[in-house]
Amino acid sequence: MKKIKSTGLFIIGGLLLGANVSAHAGLFSSPIDLSKPFICKDVSPTPMRITDKGLMMGGVLYPLYNPNAASIPTLTNTIFRSRDNLEEIDIVQYADDGKISVSYMKFRFDPDQFFDDAAIENNKIFEKGSFKAMNPGPKYFSKNQGCEQ
Repeated sequence: MKKIKSTGLFIIGGLLLGANVSAHAGLFSSPIDLSKPFICKDVSPTPMRITDKGLMMGGVLYPLYNPNAASIPTLTNTIFRSRDNLEEIDIVQYADDGKISVSYMKFRFDPDQFFDDAAIENNKIFEKGSFKAMNPGPKYFSKNQGCEQ
């Protein structure tokens, strides 16, 4: 009987640990209401907020650059840029679950002057993301902490 109890406790402990790790990896994250402040620890330690003037992050206003750069209805990709066009924040929200991914990029030169992905990638100084990238380049940084409200 004692062995069954200890085995049961071991299994429950393993399940709780697995749930805790999954929650920290963003697997159980909630939908984000973009009209309220949200935080993406990998991108900024301070809350972000979308206003009628643009995105506020770290006390800096990033004006709206493109309200929806996505070409598919399953997500919305909103792009904000600094006034000098050298910083870009992309916020992708998925229609099916309301979750978001945020990417913050800093460029050497205005990325609009480049037309192919390789040139844009070479122009990046760094990129921070709230998600695990599929094929991250050497300038991509993330702990896959996701975003929360």
